Amino acid sequence: MPVAPAELSAHFRIQGPAEAGTAAREAAGPSGLARDGGPGELLLSGRREAVLAALGEAVAAALDAGAYELDVRLEAPTGARR
Repeated sequence: MPVAPAELSAHFRIQGPAEAGTAAREAAGPSGLARDGGPGELLLSGRREAVLAALGEAVAAALDAGAYELDVRLEAPTGARR
């Protein structure tokens, strides 16, 4: 059975201590959406509401752990837009 395309993808990089990246991954982990997006990049991909919720948790955890810069890029594929 084919998998529906993701409604939203969030790619982000975290600048700060290593603990900030670890905290973000751990916060997003329970969502089941977190993947490695490349060197130093975390990717969340799935239903829009789920991605936004997981992104909020990951950003808050990273900031709490000392992140000083977050670069976030959101992508909504054409086929998944409402």
